[in-house]
Amino acid sequence: MMVRPVMKGRDLETLVFLGKLKEVKVEYCDDEKKMAKVIGVTDTNEEVETECIPLRAAGKISTVLKHYIRLGVGKYIITQSDMSNVTNVDTKEEEDENGQV
Repeated sequence: MMVRPVMKGRDLETLVFLGKLKEVKVEYCDDEKKMAKVIGVTDTNEEVETECIPLRAAGKISTVLKHYIRLGVGKYIITQSDMSNVTNVDTKEEEDENGQV
């Protein structure tokens, strides 16, 4: 069996915000189905997981992550490469009403 890196739910959420997580699923940890872990599949097809947590918590985390993935929140994160057309308005010289600097 493949060993997956263990992360917290908030770390999986960060992967979604960075556009790195493409799929989420829940896997039971015990036969009573009271404990489960959230499995995330990254854009490089690697799997990461949470520790075994109560099923209800795992369900909530996976639901939120699935919504974020469907909304495509990773596409709206500002990266350093996006900063080319962003200027700092505090450092620009002001123009007067005649257009003079």
